[in-house]
Amino acid sequence: TKWGAHPIVVLTEYSLIKKAFQHPSFQGRPDFFSYRIVQRHRKRGVALSDGLVWSENRHFLLTQLRNLGMGKTFLGDAIADEASLLMDHLEKACLDRPVVIDSALNTAVINVLWMMFTSKRYDVGDLEIVQYVQVLEKILYVSRKKIFLLDIIPVLPKILPMFILNAFFDFNVGENYFQELTKMSENKIREHLTSLDPDNPRDIIDYYLLEKTERDSNGFLTHFDAQQLCGMMNDTFLAGLDTTASTLRWMMLYLTIYPDVQAKAHQCLDEAVPRTRLPCLADKPRLAYVEALVLDVLRLSSLAPLLMFHRATDDVVFEGYTIPQDTLLMACSEICHKNKSFWQKPDQLYPEHFLDENGKLDSDKENFIPFSVGRRQCVGESLARMQLFLFTAAILHRFKLEAATTTSLKSESDPATTIFNRPDRFELVLRKRN
Repeated sequence: TKWGAHPIVVLTEYSLIKKAFQHPSFQGRPDFFSYRIVQRHRKRGVALSDGLVWSENRHFLLTQLRNLGMGKTFLGDAIADEASLLMDHLEKACLDRPVVIDSALNTAVINVLWMMFTSKRYDVGDLEIVQYVQVLEKILYVSRKKIFLLDIIPVLPKILPMFILNAFFDFNVGENYFQELTKMSENKIREHLTSLDPDNPRDIIDYYLLEKTERDSNGFLTHFDAQQLCGMMNDTFLAGLDTTASTLRWMMLYLTIYPDVQAKAHQCLDEAVPRTRLPCLADKPRLAYVEALVLDVLRLSSLAPLLMFHRATDDVVFEGYTIPQDTLLMACSEICHKNKSFWQKPDQLYPEHFLDENGKLDSDKENFIPFSVGRRQCVGESLARMQLFLFTAAILHRFKLEAATTTSLKSESDPATTIFNRPDRFELVLRKRN
């Protein structure tokens, strides 16, 4: 079929999605107009690149995330510390009244990534992090609106005058904010260049600069440069904010709509974690219901209902069909996540989807691909799941979540967005638990 001007294959069955996304010739990314603007007409970073640029950047980033503790206890301790600071802020500033929990949550999520890249964290309200998160939010907001029409109909940017592109598609807004984000990343890289100690690398930026120096000195043909590092940083922070912070907002929204699920999570926490401290990674084996809750929030919300497009880099015969080069592949994860023949309660929050008959976690599920699947599966999945678990456990350990009387809570996504499922803006009330 066609998606605007692009030939496209639409995949709705889990087995076909998994098989296609493992195929070596289906690992390309589309040459969309919006992608070219974001990447400033050059393949960079991880999310939107392909070929050698993608494989080099992905390997480096995955290696460094693991070296810096992704999936390990000491990074879990750092996330737990960030969660503790967030809980203290919420208790001090947000108790017993209708609130929209956005900025503090965004800061906490970004701080974890910021520490890994720059060895620095920020307090809630710090001007630098507030400005940084605002730019990220603006980019995400513009990217979800009408600009995708320029990707569907690629002739439009060529024939429409600039004032129409700006007025109707927010073209100049998105481009300006992305340039601002890139400048912020470049400033951090320059700061690291002036203080770099080759014998004591501090963070991902340091390790990247050292890797670049080694490759340059050995005459390697490589794509390692400051622009690629900027692209990697932008990818990571945009994806981290959008996925982790939005999922936490969905979690809080769902728990006000499903108080019985919240009560079970409270009971699970009370049986496993004393009131004198917040949950930590070591508590995870005893908090299967809380982890299952996080997984079912990921399933029900389906933040990226169509995942990211793949592109055929060669002519391929797949499942008896000839797929021409440059055909797009679109995977409908939300159809998998709400498959009535697989999930017991597909349209409800039901953590038991991820528990076995003995109440043990059963997370290895078919039809569950919130972080995609295959060779381009999200690099930061382990980090995101660690953050989601620890922040969710901390919030539920400290607070009871209630609907604000001024708000009619709905579990639909924000109508202002188009290709992502983000919760509409909502108020809730935090009550401190005894």
